[in-house]
Amino acid sequence: MAATGISESIVGGLFMAAATSLPELITCVAAVRRGALTLAVSDIVGGNFFDVLFVAAADLCFLQGSLLHGTGVGMRESFLTSLTLLLNITLLIGLIYRQKHGPGNIGFESVLMLVIYAAGFLTVALAM
Repeated sequence: MAATGISESIVGGLFMAAATSLPELITCVAAVRRGALTLAVSDIVGGNFFDVLFVAAADLCFLQGSLLHGTGVGMRESFLTSLTLLLNITLLIGLIYRQKHGPGNIGFESVLMLVIYAAGFLTVALAM
């Protein structure tokens, strides 16, 4: 952080998340191009739910108590966790309420998720 001026929350929540999600994105795009839509959706949803287990694994390794109550975990991390929950709920709503056509020929949930994601990271970068 000292060398770049970028907070650890931005590096972890944006850059590391993007880098580790690239293989999942490639798998998803390849599945869609082959017509394996169930594989694409399952890859996204399964990956999101599996990643939550990393919090439990890290909590087991953190010997000073609960990881989420440790020093260094503050408002940004709580906000990013809430943002993640909101994005997953939006995805779930999109899976329940199916739409054949929407803005930009994508579903309303995809547009809403892009807006939520952009607004969330602008909030983290500028306000927090």
